Amino acid sequence: MTRTTGDRVWQRLPQGWIEFRAFGDRTPDEWLEWYLASGEGWLPEEARTSIVEGFRSGVAAFAGTDFDFAGVSLTAGERPAASFLCTNVVRAAPGVDVPTTPFHRLFPLVRFGDEAGAETFTAPDGRVGTVASGRLVTGGIPNVVTVGELLLPDDGGTVLVMGMCSDPSQRAELALLTAFALSTTQVLPEGVEPALPLPDSGSAQRTA
Repeated sequence: MTRTTGDRVWQRLPQGWIEFRAFGDRTPDEWLEWYLASGEGWLPEEARTSIVEGFRSGVAAFAGTDFDFAGVSLTAGERPAASFLCTNVVRAAPGVDVPTTPFHRLFPLVRFGDEAGAETFTAPDGRVGTVASGRLVTGGIPNVVTVGELLLPDDGGTVLVMGMCSDPSQRAELALLTAFALSTTQVLPEGVEPALPLPDSGSAQRTA
């Protein structure tokens, strides 16, 4: 469904998230400059170059798509990984019922095959969503993939989030990240600020 005039999608994701699709009032270059400013004085030049190249490739890849958000979270340390998430808010059409959670749950299971699994989760406001996950091999490279859904309040539609992590062992972490993105997505009238949870130094907000 097309975007409703005068509304905006808001979402909360981890600190350090690299966005490819939604930049608010900034241009992609302005957003990148803002992002890199936090690394002044400690970010190695090699890492900075890789981030710039990856960012520009990601922006080009998702240009013109229908996703409200698309980006990547990079994890360093003993278990380095790249986790991708893509979000699409599907507005409800007048007079059309939104499919129920059990109905949505069947689709990822068919695509993921025998190693697939699906679990429900409860958002802070009581809405119940589903995250299905499974291990795949893409281009000869093993990874883990998620597909999650959560109905918007007041029958406003459905939030769909698709995720992929380069480390197949981080299936639970990717499912949790997917559920978090689903739970925090809001569709707001222009000029209305989101109802925020308690302050958390490990997260960031974004709008589209």
